[in-house]
Amino acid sequence: MTRTIDLSATPFFLRGSGYAEGTLFPWTMSDFSLMDAIECGIVKLPRVPVADNIPGAEMPMFRNLWEHIRTKMPKKGRGKADTLDPLSLPPQLQTALEALYGHYEKTYEMWDRADIRVPPCFIVVCNNTSTSQLIYDYISGFLRENSDGSKTPIPGRLPLFRNFDEHGTPFPSPNTLLIDSEQLESGEALDSNFRAMAADEIERFRREIVDRGGKLANELQQGKDLDDVTLLREVMNTVGKHGQLGGSIRCVVSVLMLTEGWDANTVTHVLGVRAFGTQLLCEQVIGRALRRQSYDLNEEGLFNVEYADVLGIPF
Repeated sequence: MTRTIDLSATPFFLRGSGYAEGTLFPWTMSDFSLMDAIECGIVKLPRVPVADNIPGAEMPMFRNLWEHIRTKMPKKGRGKADTLDPLSLPPQLQTALEALYGHYEKTYEMWDRADIRVPPCFIVVCNNTSTSQLIYDYISGFLRENSDGSKTPIPGRLPLFRNFDEHGTPFPSPNTLLIDSEQLESGEALDSNFRAMAADEIERFRREIVDRGGKLANELQQGKDLDDVTLLREVMNTVGKHGQLGGSIRCVVSVLMLTEGWDANTVTHVLGVRAFGTQLLCEQVIGRALRRQSYDLNEEGLFNVEYADVLGIPF
């Protein structure tokens, strides 16, 4: 007898389906929830704010950051928004970034001492492409255009995530990645120095595509170069994988492009800078950080606890 087994991350009715949100499909044979996985230790343990120093608040500010900053954030994507200043982010958002980054520094140093070959990854999930560009520039640095047409390098406020040195020269390998629809369509997805620095990894990726076959493989065999968009997607897909294009990435700024199926297991910090209308969306975003880095058992035959620190997501 042939049987088909369907495995789903969301085996329940969503809002607007006509059923109570969260009700399991009646044909579900077994449900193992995210909370079960957390309690069993087979994923990372998410740590979220449980209190702050604002008296009378029902929820800590950093648990639902968007409610405190939404009126101060751009409403449109960067193709439609006015020119905005990355250094004028709302103070609450700057504080959240710097607080989570301060903890990231300690994690980075701990991984470095343990000789882990890839860095931990910090992800920021934004509401639109204007916000993602602002936060990316604030984090990694940018060139400010002066009235005479010259440009002044502005260093990123979070040193481990900087993509430029003090003279405004891009590092050969970026520390921070911006991945959103505008960046993919811009034609300037990657710095020109990146191709030279990552020549070996790019050639390995090209050979993998050729081995897999298909239209792109045929085009590469006929002498076509890999375009920036294909390379950028490969950088994103290989975050945390040593020796591959994304192996050195420390921070990813995105607009909900890190969806289910993005399997980086080095994510240790997540900041949400958008509205989270449902718990399903909260779970999906936090889920990007919950894949364990190690499944080795300790002396007691158990997994060592691994943590994911989360701000801005009312999970």
